Amino acid sequence: MASSLAICSIPDDVKGVLKRFRFAKNQGMSALIFKIGRETHKLECEHQWDDCTLEELKDELPSQQPRFVLISWCKKHADERISYPMLFVYYCPNGSSPELQMMYAGSRNHIVNECSVSKNIEVRDIDELDDDLLDSKF
Repeated sequence: MASSLAICSIPDDVKGVLKRFRFAKNQGMSALIFKIGRETHKLECEHQWDDCTLEELKDELPSQQPRFVLISWCKKHADERISYPMLFVYYCPNGSSPELQMMYAGSRNHIVNECSVSKNIEVRDIDELDDDLLDSKF
């Protein structure tokens, strides 16, 4: 059995943010953007939205640095049920430094497990992140 390598640590305050986010029931799209402190190797919550669009989220992501993004949205099904799916996105743009790529890639499984998310994807080009991608995962 493979275990996840913990290159970065997750402080208790960030764990609290994750827990509150998981149980929130917002009507629109919600998102958290995380980065790893280069010197501290700790996960930091860089930005949080309770109501945003996918375009606003994409505009906030840096063009040359990796980030972890946790997205939740209200999904109404054909049978009138409502669910709040969550998706973990490892955003690693082409052109990121190899050091950062390794730090984020090595921490990904550990953070996915901490987020308790079953669906996760990797995105290299920000334009890949769209409504069709979200719909295809759920």
